[in-house]
Amino acid sequence: MKANHVHVGVRDLPAAVGRLERVWELKPVFQIPEMAIFAVGEFELFLDAAEHDTRTTIGFVSDDCDRDYSGVVARGAETVSAPEDKPYGSRAAYVKGPGALTLEIEQPLTR
Repeated sequence: MKANHVHVGVRDLPAAVGRLERVWELKPVFQIPEMAIFAVGEFELFLDAAEHDTRTTIGFVSDDCDRDYSGVVARGAETVSAPEDKPYGSRAAYVKGPGALTLEIEQPLTR
């Protein structure tokens, strides 16, 4: 088995969809008033309209963390943590997503 999607609740679905479109340049592959689905490679992110935001971190692998971090910040992402090398062998940055989401950009480092 392999993971293929995650459901995340957001209080303001239209704003969350707009933010993912603007900042991450993702377009929904399916959308109804209660849900939007985004294809992220082979993985799908489901945003569900909910009474409360779900606190979740979603990671994106990158071949250049600094470049991709600069791109999302230029499009309006708010920084949680700028790119830095991690002791587990990755360079990672974190930005605020819609609702209570945190989005991680992670670049594996060669040893």
